[in-house]
Amino acid sequence: MIPAAPAELYLPDSRLVALIGAGGKTSLMAAMAAHAVAAGESVISTTTTKIHPPAPDPRGVLPGDIVFWDGTGTTLPDILELLSRKKHLTLVRDQDPGTGKLLGLAPEAVDLLAASGMADRIFVEADGARGRALKAPAEHEPVIPAKSDLVIGIIGADAIGAPVDEEHVFRSERLAVLCGSRQAQMVNARILACLAVHRLGLFKNAPSQLIQTRRIIFVNKMDLVNAKARQILLQARKQAKSQSKDVIPSQLWLAGSIKEKWILPVDECVFREYEESL
Repeated sequence: MIPAAPAELYLPDSRLVALIGAGGKTSLMAAMAAHAVAAGESVISTTTTKIHPPAPDPRGVLPGDIVFWDGTGTTLPDILELLSRKKHLTLVRDQDPGTGKLLGLAPEAVDLLAASGMADRIFVEADGARGRALKAPAEHEPVIPAKSDLVIGIIGADAIGAPVDEEHVFRSERLAVLCGSRQAQMVNARILACLAVHRLGLFKNAPSQLIQTRRIIFVNKMDLVNAKARQILLQARKQAKSQSKDVIPSQLWLAGSIKEKWILPVDECVFREYEESL
């Protein structure tokens, strides 16, 4: 759970939440699911890609029971009955015997779950980043369910000031082309703003805003960066906001630390750093 988080992250109408990008999708999904369960809601966690099996929270909070739904065994009524008892399920299609990773559902199947109304909240990890702090999506990515009410684009703060290379950026060559930068150039405010608003950037394949899908950018791991990086982040938000109308705007920029369990609007996050330095 993240007790110190803006209300916009947990609005009641955010029933189907897709998490994309890099730098903390799995951790944020687990924290949001725990928050919903603690509030008395039923939760399904899933993916449209691949994820590692969920691990127990350090405080002893167990993840959702893993349930396999491949269309031949477990039925929707079975899932509903399990959910009434367990309150939180991790629903996947299969498990890769080689890597142990859980294989996700088709986005249409996630939309079906959402339409069924069986769970109060559905959280779906809709992107993969191979552990990097930043990512530019390929042509087939991200895999976002069409009925998503909220799409959260995640960036790892430890990418700020780091080189645009494969050590720090998944698909670094695509980011270089997308934002007109060079590989090995440092990740700066212009690159972050470009990734946030470009139609082929972070929110590529997100449902149209015409169907009321909200977009939030969340910059995680702020506990790892200094005041200079926070200023770069603030500049990125301002640059993104000033972009022309032919790009995708985000509704809200948040920053924080899932590890330290706090999230703030970017402006407040930078001000917090200033206060702590006094």
